Amino acid sequence: MKAFFFILLFLLAGELIRYLFKLPVAGNIIGMVLLFVALKYKWIALSTIKPASDKLLEFLVLFFIPYGVGLMIYFDLIKAYWLPLSIAVIASTLLTLYITAVILQKSGK
Repeated sequence: MKAFFFILLFLLAGELIRYLFKLPVAGNIIGMVLLFVALKYKWIALSTIKPASDKLLEFLVLFFIPYGVGLMIYFDLIKAYWLPLSIAVIASTLLTLYITAVILQKSGK
């Protein structure tokens, strides 16, 4: 329960920051960055968050169902532009893989 409390606390903090500063970034992203910073600087121990994060990862697939259903609203648009969309997805994936490989080679890992 304590682990879920911390995750929800950072989510709330991110939403609050977004609301107060009228930022164009989603509050959950800001909360995730805050949580990352807290873990990186050891303000919160990883063992504190791990039980909740493991449980959330276990059900990660369920979180994508609303987005998949939401895509069906734009089926006609996707059908009309399937080729440029496919090219964009493939190109961005390959570019991401390439940049990741270059960074890993340069870092010596």
